[in-house]
Amino acid sequence: MFLPQRSYVPSGTLCEALSYPATSDHYDTASCQQALEAVNLAGYAHRLDDIADWGAVLSPGEQQRLAVARALLLRPAILFLDEATSALDAANERRLCEALLFFLPHTTCISVAHHDALRVFHDREIVLGSGKAAFFLLEK
Repeated sequence: MFLPQRSYVPSGTLCEALSYPATSDHYDTASCQQALEAVNLAGYAHRLDDIADWGAVLSPGEQQRLAVARALLLRPAILFLDEATSALDAANERRLCEALLFFLPHTTCISVAHHDALRVFHDREIVLGSGKAAFFLLEK
């Protein structure tokens, strides 16, 4: 699964946006609520059936948290994060990384980042060029 800096957020119900690319009936309500809570979006858990343009409703940071919640539901074998937490403050970035480690213990996470905060959540680092970009790798 790939999580870019700016993920696609479809219009429709919040459950549809959270479940994307699967259909909204793929996950039960409790799992969706748990995923939202894990990424600090619990305030939206009661709005799973609300129809809206979620790309306009959610801030860039909330959209990034929603994308990570999708990953928590999908449970991919490999997760590529390309600046996927760049719009987050340090506390939310830490929370998302901790959620990935806790809920996806068998997922290999590869993060592309331009800052060092993600380093502590990974086992290996590959620095490219002049050291301005790095890949962080967590293998399980």
